[in-house]
Amino acid sequence: MEAKYINPFIEAFTKTLEQLGITDIKRIGVKKKDKLYVDLDISTVICLKGGIQGNMALSMPQDTAKKLASTMMMGMSISVIDDMAKSAIGELSSMIAGAASTMFMSLGVTLQISPPIVLLEPSDINALEALAIDFETQSGKIELNIGFNI
Repeated sequence: MEAKYINPFIEAFTKTLEQLGITDIKRIGVKKKDKLYVDLDISTVICLKGGIQGNMALSMPQDTAKKLASTMMMGMSISVIDDMAKSAIGELSSMIAGAASTMFMSLGVTLQISPPIVLLEPSDINALEALAIDFETQSGKIELNIGFNI
């Protein structure tokens, strides 16, 4: 995967979290996966179509998901991952994918994104080679997964 196709996702991830007031974002690891899968407690998946075919997925521990959902819901206390919390986490992934889609336009790549799917268990997403980028934030660990072909 070429960096020019990965960097918009990383930049969109960072900028979106910063817009929500999450500013202490550290990249703590990168790993290549033979296929795109998620194996943390809560994950969101966005389908990518157009100039890029594949998926973007966020995966995180439950405590991180609760904190992010709370942030998305203006500080509302979140004790369980209910439908409202799942919707908030899904919307976060949509915001990131939407921002990345806008950045891809400057590369001449048209990108359509699907509504998010929220998963509450480990899942295989697609058989394409993927990159998983681990971040540590003040809300906890978040893994950004990108698996696509051009």
